[in-house]
Amino acid sequence: MRKVGVIVVLAIALVFFSLPAMAAEPGGKATPWEKFGINVGGFISTINSEVRLESERTGAGADANAEDVLGLDSHVSVFRVDSFYRFTENRRHRFDLNWIDLRRSATKTIDREIHIRDQVFPVGTTVDTLFDLKIIRGTYSYSVYQDDRFDLGLSVGAYVAPIKVRLSSSTSGAAEEQSLTAPLPVLGLRFDYAITPKFFLRTNIDAFYLQYSNFEGSLFDAKAALEYNIWDHVGVGLGYDYFRLNIKSEGSKYPGIDLMGQIQFNYGGLLLYGKYFF
Repeated sequence: MRKVGVIVVLAIALVFFSLPAMAAEPGGKATPWEKFGINVGGFISTINSEVRLESERTGAGADANAEDVLGLDSHVSVFRVDSFYRFTENRRHRFDLNWIDLRRSATKTIDREIHIRDQVFPVGTTVDTLFDLKIIRGTYSYSVYQDDRFDLGLSVGAYVAPIKVRLSSSTSGAAEEQSLTAPLPVLGLRFDYAITPKFFLRTNIDAFYLQYSNFEGSLFDAKAALEYNIWDHVGVGLGYDYFRLNIKSEGSKYPGIDLMGQIQFNYGGLLLYGKYFF
C-alpha cells in the first residue's frame, strides 16, 4: 500500500506543479481526446522476485530470492510499448494494448543450498539463472464521464504473463526449468485530466484476485504519468508505474498454469517515452 501512496502523491504533485502552465494558457481551447496513440520508450525499474518450485513427488522446495541468492539484477532498463484506440465517434469506447519484456539472466556461485523440485544445488555451485517474464496487457474501457477536461473510464481485460524460470549448473549437471503462461483477468479504473490543451495527467489502476481449487493469483498495476504534446501529433511523457504479481499453485487446472510452487514478482520505476497520436 505504500507504493500506492507514492503513486497518489505523485499524481497530486504533477497537478500542483502544472498549475503555472494552466495560467500560462488562459482561455485556450482544450483539445479533444485522441482517437489513437502509441507510446514508445524506456522503463527504469527496481525489481524483486521470489521463486519456489516444489517437487511433485515429495512437495519439497525452498524459497529463493532471484536477486539476492541468484544474482539477477535488481535495477534494469527495458523497452516498453503502450497503445490505445478509440473506436466510436463519441470516443467513449477504448481498447488498450501494452507490452513489456523483463528478461534477465545471471551466473553466480551460491552461498546457500538451493532445493528446486527434485534438484539440489549445493553451496559453492556456480548456477546459471534465467528469469524471463513478458507482460502483455489488453483492456477494454468505457468512459462513464467525459468532457473537454476530464475522462473517467471503467475497464475490463486481461494480462498474459509468459514466465520461464531456469536454473542450471555445468559443474554439477543439475538443471531445472519451469514455464507457464498466466492469463489473469482484471478490472480497472482510468482517469485522464487535460490540465491545458497540451498538458495531460494520465492515471490507471488494474487489479485481479482469484482463489480457485489449488490456485491462488493476484495482480495489481498502477500508473501515473504527465504528458506534454510538443506538436500536433507528437508528445513526450514522464511517469511512474508499480506492478505486483503473485501466483501460487499446487498443480491446479487453472488455464495456462501447471505449477507446483509459488512465484512472486514486483517492480516499480520511472517511465520516459515519446508519443505519436491523432
